Amino acid sequence: MTYRILYYTKGLILALLLVLNLSSCTEDITLDTDNTTPVIVIYGTITDEPVYQEVHVSASTGYFETNKNPKISGATVTITTGSGDVYTLKEVSSAPGTYRTETPLAGKLGETYHLKVVVDFNNDGVPDTYEATAAMKKDKIAMDSINVTREQITNRNFYSFNIYAQELEGKNYYMCRYEVNDSLYSQISKYIIFDDLSFDNQYIKGTSIGYFPDNVDRSKYKDDDEYQSMVFIAEGDRVKVKISNIDKKYYDFLLQCQNERNGEDPFFGGPLSNISTNITGGGIGFFAAYSVSEAGSVAVNAKNK
Repeated sequence: MTYRILYYTKGLILALLLVLNLSSCTEDITLDTDNTTPVIVIYGTITDEPVYQEVHVSASTGYFETNKNPKISGATVTITTGSGDVYTLKEVSSAPGTYRTETPLAGKLGETYHLKVVVDFNNDGVPDTYEATAAMKKDKIAMDSINVTREQITNRNFYSFNIYAQELEGKNYYMCRYEVNDSLYSQISKYIIFDDLSFDNQYIKGTSIGYFPDNVDRSKYKDDDEYQSMVFIAEGDRVKVKISNIDKKYYDFLLQCQNERNGEDPFFGGPLSNISTNITGGGIGFFAAYSVSEAGSVAVNAKNK
């Protein structure tokens, strides 16, 4: 298991690396993607939560950018299950390029989902077809609880998100997303991803998945270039963690995206050759299916108890 826990200090990003598996070390790669020909970018997920499932369609730009990809309207988007059920996704009028199921839809463990997007992306009068298939794993990790504790590292204070859960058998890859005071941090750069090397089929007892700067130290970070995108935690904040058992291909995609730019949006620009995709037809992006288990807690400063 490799933790890539990032916190910030004046003028630079300091990475705390706890590397338990040297073979899974990663390094950031800088690519020149100026003047690239735009390609279609498709990103969608389906979970076992009873929610409106979404697929986002946009066009790439010259860089791995934030919220600058032109959105693509007028596409026909469908999701077909392995059982033959077909769901048509409608474009959201207030969010061009976002396509949503007409009713809440909860995915099923072990089910296969086929995404199909038809749109005249090249504006040549001929519709182009882009497809992807994703299978939701049969096994779902059940998170028993979490706690959020305050710790001091060097001269800074942090809140640690600690999880309790029974790890699944076999080789597994996990993704954690989190909410703070009901605000979900849904950017790929904020996802916490890891493998199960250090606790395969064991009980995960209070393992930290990430450290977040204490809000009382906020003033110490104001000169940092990443200050506006940092996540601070204050005593009493309500924290919810959502953990998912994801497949290796989606894990690789997320890791490559994070290494490329720590993008603030699940949709990236530029046809980057080192970012994997399961979208066929010449598109980039990813379509994934996974289950979700969640637990919540309140940030606690033990010194004040």
